[in-house]
Amino acid sequence: MHPVYWRRLWLLAGLVLLMGRACAQVPAALLGQWELRQISFVTDQGADPALLARMDNPEVAALNRAVTAGTARLLVTFRPDGTYAFSIARPGQPVRNEIGTYFVRDNTLFAQSPATAGGSSFDHQRLVQVGRRKLVVEFLVGEELPGVLEEVEYRRPKY
Repeated sequence: MHPVYWRRLWLLAGLVLLMGRACAQVPAALLGQWELRQISFVTDQGADPALLARMDNPEVAALNRAVTAGTARLLVTFRPDGTYAFSIARPGQPVRNEIGTYFVRDNTLFAQSPATAGGSSFDHQRLVQVGRRKLVVEFLVGEELPGVLEEVEYRRPKY
């Protein structure tokens, strides 16, 4: 083959690799294990009393209390190979285990878990803060709470 052809082929291969890395760069601080600390609802719009009442979710409040008391545990591990494992252990409820794949693009976490009913728990979550000890993600709640974000804070587990 002609040397110009090889040079173009290598240039093209390098550009494809560079574009893939630029589009799906995983922050190094995201890797490892994270434990749920708190779930909250936030909105930047003026919330009317009806919306505020719907944001007062007793299930989320009970989960936050259980996490604080140490009776519920939600753990996620993001691995460098693009896989993750997520588990939820709560008293009186079956343990939930989820495994899947993920990538990050434009500070948004995209994830798939084909074996999990409803898909991944982490798909389309925006990375608000990724630090050594603290991870905060947020996502739109949905039609039941228009304009409201669910914000989830994780910390590195203490052993």
